[in-house]
Amino acid sequence: MPMGFLIDLACFLFVPVICWRLVRGAVPMAVLPILTGLAVAIAADRFGFDKSVLGPSKWGETIGWVGVLILAFIAGLETRITANSGPRSGSRVATTALVGVALPFAVGFVVILSGAMNMVLAQPAGVSSLLSASAIGLCLAVSALPVLVGIVRELPMEDRPLGNLSLRIAALDDAILWIGLAALLFLHKGETDSLFAGGLPQAGAIAVFAAMIAVRRRFVDRLPDHILISGALGIAYLAAGTWATSMLGLHELLGAYFAGMLAPRQLAEHLHPEALGKLALFGLSPLFFAHRGLSIDGAVVTAEALGVALALLLLAGLSKVAAVHIAPPVADMQMTERTRLGLLLQCKGLMEIVAATILVQAGLITPTVFAVLVTLALISTTLTVPLFRSVSRARAMQRKPAR
Repeated sequence: MPMGFLIDLACFLFVPVICWRLVRGAVPMAVLPILTGLAVAIAADRFGFDKSVLGPSKWGETIGWVGVLILAFIAGLETRITANSGPRSGSRVATTALVGVALPFAVGFVVILSGAMNMVLAQPAGVSSLLSASAIGLCLAVSALPVLVGIVRELPMEDRPLGNLSLRIAALDDAILWIGLAALLFLHKGETDSLFAGGLPQAGAIAVFAAMIAVRRRFVDRLPDHILISGALGIAYLAAGTWATSMLGLHELLGAYFAGMLAPRQLAEHLHPEALGKLALFGLSPLFFAHRGLSIDGAVVTAEALGVALALLLLAGLSKVAAVHIAPPVADMQMTERTRLGLLLQCKGLMEIVAATILVQAGLITPTVFAVLVTLALISTTLTVPLFRSVSRARAMQRKPAR
């Protein structure tokens, strides 16, 4: 086994897992690999050593890539399951999700387009300011469904109903996010190349998605609960989705997500996304995310970049909370409950990191903007539980004198 791969495993898989064990409950596993890679990148810049000695290795990059594809696929599966479970609240939940995406997006779009942060958030060469501002605004509007699932599982029982409501809204938010990413990539591809130049492969890709929808409707009640059959179908859906989006000139992670979202609900349940997600989150994807952190130029992580990340976090968080107050999912929801729900939904987590990765690889944002967005996601995810607990404690103290 190559020594470079072993070093890669030790630094960017084992170290994040060990750190997670040491700080369990304080920092989600989804953010620790990025922190590890980013710390190495900053240290390499400050102390002048060659960070490529530690990674990435070819094997490690492949394993990490498979892991993040599985995570995107699972996000789609969880959207499928969540959208079809629990009591329905009519159009109010959908309205909350739409406003919860639109308001942070609009705030971010206007701020970026105004040029107020151009010293740090400059647009890439050859990319229109509208597309660049839209890309950043979309990242500010994200709610992190996979990470939020883990946070909700750790909530006290009395807070679970609110947590489950946040999952339903986040599922819709994530669907809007991926559709928005697809639209941005389509528009960007149209600026730089002919999106449908290939003809036949693109037609085949569209046919694949049509077949997925047809299969979902036809076999929704006929899937046997057998691990080999479910596994084979899951791999087939994942492979078909990633191939189809790559043929359309889009990112493979979009295909992985849409493949999960288009899977029959029974297949989504038979694949046990929770267990599969743990395998991908702890055993595979850390390498991918650590390598993304490692790829950041340590020189761009400055006090100015951190200040911009904090400013954007404040704007995005307040916008998300304000959106829930403006369009609550329940008509008579108390103000404190709206705030607590908004704090859960402002969690960026894994989805913003994935979205930012897609955007930087597509050339829609610069590496500096990527570093800012990753920093924002890390801080947002880390603060979600402490902020939620603080508001919950304040609510409990207000109720005590009334008893």
